[in-house]
Amino acid sequence: MNQQGPKLGRKPLNERSRRPDDAVPFSVKHWIKIEALAIFHEGEFSVSEVALMIDEDVKIVHNHVSELYKAGCIELAGYKMVGNHRVAVYRAIVLPEISDEIAQSMSTEERHDVSGAIAQGILAETMCAYRNGKLDVDPVCLLWGAPTLDALGQKELHSLLLNTWNKVQKIHGKSANRLAKSGENGKTTVVGLLGFERGRPGRPAGGYFKTENDER
Repeated sequence: MNQQGPKLGRKPLNERSRRPDDAVPFSVKHWIKIEALAIFHEGEFSVSEVALMIDEDVKIVHNHVSELYKAGCIELAGYKMVGNHRVAVYRAIVLPEISDEIAQSMSTEERHDVSGAIAQGILAETMCAYRNGKLDVDPVCLLWGAPTLDALGQKELHSLLLNTWNKVQKIHGKSANRLAKSGENGKTTVVGLLGFERGRPGRPAGGYFKTENDER
């Protein structure tokens, strides 16, 4: 099949309808966009398939998916024939695992774009779970805070998060082996580990971290 139309993959940054700063909040602005992003995390689908999954009008879903693609929030995976029509198939942004060494070699613009895509994925999955009541049932772990750390503390936290992620991968592998033997369906569980400098200089009063001064 000869490729015609837009190139496969994600729209180049200079061709997108929105800059990364605007694209991330825009991607979760509407419930159809949220559901579509979560669906594209599962695989490659056409607009009509997404519309069927969420029981919504195809034209309305097409508008939202088109906006996501133009903004660089999803990728064009290819085309397939449905009857006599060739339809586009979309998917979530494909992101390789980026080590600290690779991150250091990336430009600021590249890192900003990648971090936006990761933040979008976390937001979409969180909002989708929230909309569908999955954050209201046990077991759920929802914690956030903003500890004040010195240079050593930042390195210790970074190492802890990486080690925790490695342990999550091992738990996943062991569970997959047990599920294969037992035939149990299992539950897909979203895990997000975040550690970054706060965007504003102040310290929020909310969250779960407290200092000795807060206790007084």
